[in-house]
Formats: sequence, C-alpha cells, structure tokens
Amino acid sequence: MSARERAAYLFLSLLQARVGSSVISRLGDLAPDTVFTMSSRELAARIKLTDRSRQAFEDLKTTFNAEDTERRLAEKGIRAVTLTDEEYPERLREIPDSPPALFVNGELPAGTAVAIVGSRKCTVSGIEAARELGRALGERGVCVVSGLALGIDAAAHEGVLIGDGPTVGVLGCGIDVIYPKRNRDLYGRVSRSGAVISEYYLGEAPLAWRFPARNRIIAGLCETLVVVEAAERSGALITARHALDSGSDVWAVPGPIGTAECRGSNKLLAEGAGMIWDIPEFVESVAPMQEELPQRKDRESEAALPAGLPPHEAAVLSGVGFEPTEVDVISSRSGVGMRDLLPALTMLELKGYVGRNVSGAFVRRISV
Repeated sequence: MSARERAAYLFLSLLQARVGSSVISRLGDLAPDTVFTMSSRELAARIKLTDRSRQAFEDLKTTFNAEDTERRLAEKGIRAVTLTDEEYPERLREIPDSPPALFVNGELPAGTAVAIVGSRKCTVSGIEAARELGRALGERGVCVVSGLALGIDAAAHEGVLIGDGPTVGVLGCGIDVIYPKRNRDLYGRVSRSGAVISEYYLGEAPLAWRFPARNRIIAGLCETLVVVEAAERSGALITARHALDSGSDVWAVPGPIGTAECRGSNKLLAEGAGMIWDIPEFVESVAPMQEELPQRKDRESEAALPAGLPPHEAAVLSGVGFEPTEVDVISSRSGVGMRDLLPALTMLELKGYVGRNVSGAFVRRISV
C-alpha cells in the first residue's frame, strides 16, 4: 500500500470519529483516496450530509497531516492498522461497516477468540462467572475479547489474565484515553498480554454514541460471544445482535428468575442462545484440547500487592485468593486474627481490592 493510500485510510478513520460510522458506511464502494481528494461539495453530492458533518469534513481537510498523525501515535507506542493491512483481523474486515483503521496498543493475538460481555451494573455472581469463564478460556490459550468497562467486562479480562491467556480490550474512546480511570492498571496489563484497540484516534472523548458503535467491533473480532448478565436495555444485547448478524455463535449464562440484571440475557436464552451451565464443557466446545499445554504461570504468586496499603490490610489481602476464599482460610494464610481481620476485609472491599460472593466468601480483584 502506498503512502497516499495509507494516508487516505487514516483520514477516513479520523473523519469517522467526527461524523460516525453510519455516514462512512454510506460511501459504499467509494475508494478512501477518492474521498481524501474530494471537496465537501463533491462529497455532499454523493451522500447526504448534515451541516455539522460537512463542517467536520472541511475542518479535517484543513488540519490533517498523515506524517504528524503517525508520529504522534509512535510517540505513545501505538500504531495504526488500516483495513488493507495484513494484520487487520480478517473477521472484522468482513462486517458491513469495518473501521477504516484500528489504533493498536500491543499485539493482536491470532487464533480462536471468544467475546465475553455484560452490564456494568451486575451481581457478584455475574462477576464470578465472567472471571471464571475468562480464566478457563485463558488457560486453554483462547483470546478473550471485551470492552474494558466496569463490571462484567473487567472481570472477564481479569479472569483471562489469571489464566495467563491473551486478551483484547476494545475502547469506545481514543486509544490513549483510559475510561473509566479506575481501569488504568487493567489497561496496561491487557496491552501487555494482548492488545488494547480502538477505532478512535488519540484524545477522542468517551461520548455516549461511541459505545454502541464500539460493540460491532467486539462482535466482529470473535467466533463466539458470551453474554454473562444483561438487563433488558443493555449494550451487551446490541453486541449480541451484531454477533448474530455476522454469523457468530451466541451463548448466555442463565440468571435467577426476576433478577433485573439478567432479564436481557435470559431473554437471549429464550430466543435460542446456547446455555452455559458447565464452564469446562463450554470451553471444550469452543476450543477442543489439541495437545498438552505448557505449565502456566501462577498468577496468584506473581500478583503484587498495591502500593500504599496499611501493613495490616496488605497482610490480609495476601491471604485472599482469586477463587472464593473463606474468612478462616484468609486468617490462616495471613496470620491475622479475626478481631483485626474483619475490619480489614471491610476496608479492602470498600477500596475495591476484594469482592464477596453470595455465600460471603471473599475474592481478590486484580485491578481497581
């Protein structure tokens, strides 16, 4: 691909961030380098543009510089992968409104990919299910794709990292914008164990309309999509629809009857989605064991304690496992008696370093 063609794809990508993927998709088979050389009047004659979109096009034409665009990316260790580059994911290339370019921090894993999605507002059991699914897939070497959001997304990423597997986080904002900010540590760990990607250039804000658009990328990257928990009106359901449209298999984790957080995912089951009732069986169905896998690293022994914790809280946290851990086990591991243990666990829970399941056992979280 020539430098001019590459510049055209970058221009189209930056334009999409301003006008939306639906406008870009209306260009049809119009070549990016043709759009690159058009005037706003010529473009408006081809497709209907709002005054705002027309102005955005004119502004970008005035300010865009391909070399400067790539230089700014390189300074942050990020690169652009355009639609015609060999590295661009093949499945994503096949969806109707493929991003003209992806901005990548890390290395895009090859092989089987499973997306795990769900709501930000979720139950403790949903967090546990997402984390355990991610861990089991990671141990099998399956790439887990999710949206780096709070709740189910973060738990899925945490799980695959525990399982020492590859993972891809898809942002609904600029590639260098960490949203929410509390996922800063998770962003770094995902980029080192796979990649963080976005169709949006540096500095683009996490605007509400960008997240539904982001969901088509999550769906487009995977052969299989799992909805852990989703309310009736949830972005996870949008992702599921995109997955179905692209021919991917959609599964869901059943939730308790009447639980608001599970009404959407339960509805998917009623509509014919696959039901995950046994995680090992599900993992075997999407990624059959081919050979003995190398011994994975022990994530629990490697996980560093957060800096700045009071000594007694650090001692207690060291006794909490990534699996549900009863308080008497935590006391035995940490050497902290019950009188001091329970207040410390309460503080660690408030700070987000541990969670609690429905039976009252504690689970350590990787990031907060």
